[in-house]
Amino acid sequence: MSLSLRLAASLSLLVSLAVAGCSSRYDAATRARFDNLTQRHFRAAYAFNPSFATYWGVHDYDDSLENWNAETIAAEGNRLRQVLEELETIDPKGLDDTTRIDYDLFRSGVSQSLYELTEMRGWQKDPGQYNFGFMLESMIARNFAPPEQRLRSLTTRLRHVPRLFANARANLENPPAMFTEFAAGDLDGTISYLENDVSKSFASVTDPALRKDFEEAKAGAIAATKEFAAWLRSDLQPRSTGSFVIGEDAYRKRLLYGELIEMPLDSILAIGQRELDRLKVRSAGAARKIDPAAPLDSIVARMRRDHPTADSLLPYVVALSESARAFTIRSGFIEIPSEVRATVRPTPEFAASRSFASFDGPGPFETKATDAFYNVTLPNKTWTPERVEEHLQGYSRWTLPSVTVHEVYPGHYTHFLYARRAPTLVRKGIGSGAFGEGWGLYTEEALLDAGFGGGDPRVEFGVMRWALIRACRLQVGIRVHTRGMTIEEGTRFFVEHAGMEPANAEREAFRAAFDPMYSIYTIGALQIRKLRDDVAREQEGSFDRAKFHATILSQGSLPVVLLRRMMLKEEGASL
Repeated sequence: MSLSLRLAASLSLLVSLAVAGCSSRYDAATRARFDNLTQRHFRAAYAFNPSFATYWGVHDYDDSLENWNAETIAAEGNRLRQVLEELETIDPKGLDDTTRIDYDLFRSGVSQSLYELTEMRGWQKDPGQYNFGFMLESMIARNFAPPEQRLRSLTTRLRHVPRLFANARANLENPPAMFTEFAAGDLDGTISYLENDVSKSFASVTDPALRKDFEEAKAGAIAATKEFAAWLRSDLQPRSTGSFVIGEDAYRKRLLYGELIEMPLDSILAIGQRELDRLKVRSAGAARKIDPAAPLDSIVARMRRDHPTADSLLPYVVALSESARAFTIRSGFIEIPSEVRATVRPTPEFAASRSFASFDGPGPFETKATDAFYNVTLPNKTWTPERVEEHLQGYSRWTLPSVTVHEVYPGHYTHFLYARRAPTLVRKGIGSGAFGEGWGLYTEEALLDAGFGGGDPRVEFGVMRWALIRACRLQVGIRVHTRGMTIEEGTRFFVEHAGMEPANAEREAFRAAFDPMYSIYTIGALQIRKLRDDVAREQEGSFDRAKFHATILSQGSLPVVLLRRMMLKEEGASL
């Protein structure tokens, strides 16, 4: 049996074990062995991915940049296999129930890392993984150290950029054409980011020697980036003929390792279809409240025309964020455990081409920097008036409430504030994407049902529009990668089922190629909703919604399968 199949079988066995009724005896030596293994693993993992370490709040590797050559990649794969082999020698029966959850989370997280490195092989198939703009942002935007110290580390990191691209040239083999095209365009944004935002961020540093070293390192990094982008376009692009389709086996393994979900894909599609049908009914009802005589296309057109101007967009989002925060507290949905606000800002240039709105917060191990950002992508100053208008139509006053709830209150920013309380190293270091994005989506409709928007059907219609788009992502993401759906068919699916305009529908369908797992938004929201309802039934009249929300957020981003074990003493079906 292959290693991946053995890992899957082991995970299956662990996930199926019932915790209720187990009478394990806590063994201090077993716990100490497990703690030692997890600590050694995270230290080595951060050394292999120093940029991620910086982002996560671990600053031992700020002077380093990823060195993904053949030798280090092979060594990391061997190390991950050894971690799993050593884990097999630790008997989970000697652990208390809380640590046993960590044991299973750790197993799934390491298994996922090994699978991504050795079988998905993004370092070989996606030039975008070498865009170092993402690798610099947390050093620039967060004041975890004095600016002089951060600039020294940044300067050293920039000196490694030519090596990063040398590794990329050696590693990349036949990526999908669109991956190469998008990576080249993103690097153009990274160059602009280096030339403008980065230098401005360290304007307070006056040490002439340090400034000189930085400018030299920056110039070298920019030159290497321009050369690499040109190589992508002239050399790699013509031979980029690979497929972006990952296949059913890979899709199921990614759900298993990342989310501990073993359900057949056909069952997930059927559940997702029922959710899509429910949302269509509610969306149509909201449309009738707005104008019972108007066709849906007319209402959508009316919605898109109702948006802030480019100059007023950020102030509008700031005011909307305050409104969502106040309602979250007033309604008792969940306590906001900080007076510090997320800063609304333009999306950094290196990420603007792929992002509409996003949240960026400090990592769970960060102890000094508190800066968190709600990024909103502004129109590019080079765009035509027609393109600016098309872009701004995505920021309708009907849909911005939903986006803001998702990104900050009570969505991702609120989750970030609670996740810092996660009780263990493993729960801080490993998390579920379905829980994180599912929480954001869950809050959109849940806060609406709590009264957010004051009963305005336009807000309800906006929430339903985004929910429909996510429900379509579930169908398109799975079908494109496992059922032979084309991007053109995916585009039509978004048009027909979410009422999207063809250009925006095509953008959503193309995202499936880069992000096969964007199905997790709806999967995670459905899991959280079901967990909430199951816990409420068990607790009958004593269920406290705010306490439930705080409890699940305080575990980091624990897969809902494991939250069910923690809160219900059983796993059961999570969907």
